Amino acid sequence: MGKKELKRSLGFWDVLMFGVGGIVGAGIYAIIGKAAGLSGNMLWLSFVIAAAVALLSGLSYAEFVSRYPDSGGSFEYIKQGLGRKTAFFMSIFMALTGIVAAAAIAISFADYLSRLIEIPSRIVIIAVIALMAFFNIIGAKYSSYFNAFATVVTIIGLGAVIVVSFPEFGSTDLFKTTDSGWTGILAGGALIFFSYIGFEDLVKMAEETKNPKENMPKAVMLSGITVLVIYLLIALSAVNVMGWEELADSNGPLAAVIEKQIGTLGATALVIIALFATSKTILSNILGTSRLLYDVARDSEKKWLRKFTTISGIGNAPNYAILAISIVAVGFGLIGDLKIVASISNIFIFIVFGMVNIALLNLRYKKRREKNEKPPFYIRLNINNIPVPTVLALITILVLFGFNIYNLYQGNM
Repeated sequence: MGKKELKRSLGFWDVLMFGVGGIVGAGIYAIIGKAAGLSGNMLWLSFVIAAAVALLSGLSYAEFVSRYPDSGGSFEYIKQGLGRKTAFFMSIFMALTGIVAAAAIAISFADYLSRLIEIPSRIVIIAVIALMAFFNIIGAKYSSYFNAFATVVTIIGLGAVIVVSFPEFGSTDLFKTTDSGWTGILAGGALIFFSYIGFEDLVKMAEETKNPKENMPKAVMLSGITVLVIYLLIALSAVNVMGWEELADSNGPLAAVIEKQIGTLGATALVIIALFATSKTILSNILGTSRLLYDVARDSEKKWLRKFTTISGIGNAPNYAILAISIVAVGFGLIGDLKIVASISNIFIFIVFGMVNIALLNLRYKKRREKNEKPPFYIRLNINNIPVPTVLALITILVLFGFNIYNLYQGNM
């Protein structure tokens, strides 16, 4: 029996917006202050380090999605490179990454909303996850409309931070660090990495994308580079306006930057924008994780998983998978602490990224004698068919993983 297929309704610009939207999410609004406390005014370098590590892994994702344009994303890639048993085991980590991240962002959404209106946080968490589940249920195309709108709003907010901060550029020593020096810079990069992982969700849209072998790799790399430029400008803006000490002590650092430059009305507007940023990140997490569950279920021989292969409703979406992911996310959201769940999610994504890179190295090693075997996107700079950038990706992930553990040990998250 062949695989059921999702409808191909997304063009290049749709998936590019999904990529940019998935990366430019809630992380930048929440963690920039804490990262500044680690890396000082060299916050900008922590962003570059995190982006470089993410983009090295992005090359592996781009080649894999060019070979296997499947909705399973990391699950499919690990299955192709390391086998079904390893992939099924790793799918637990993949699912928990998306679920816990959605829960953490829902808590963040509730915190932002509390600045405007008093509603019990539990009600807000349930409501926002339910609403984002609804957008997913009515279909990927409608989800892309909301995501595109929210992404534009989010980028406008970040653009406003850059514009109002521009007169202050050059007023701060951008090479001033904390007493931790390079340790702090790398620890900041490990923390910031959470803000760059959206393309892992993006590749799960391959089965709903037109010409995915060509469009997906371009969207993965272009979205990562676009977000690097945006984040770099934000980091420079923040430290020029406030300096790292004040930024680190701020509750809502980007709102504080705006408030310092143009007053409380601007800060309120940025809080509203942050609500769009957090909600669309929840949307992306539910979408990506539900596609993972859908793909695992249709590849599995377990009867109890087959319900998650059902594609139904007006959106022709995997509705049972969406509902299951959303219910579990609500559970984590109702009992989880934001700092704890975010740090756990970070650990999971490092593990998943590392395994995807190992899977590509193993796949390339097995295919080293197949001279004509090249997908539309193929990582260059190889030694005996082993891509050097992928080796570097694995090494740098291990380094940042170590500094992420350092952050947890030092209580910096």
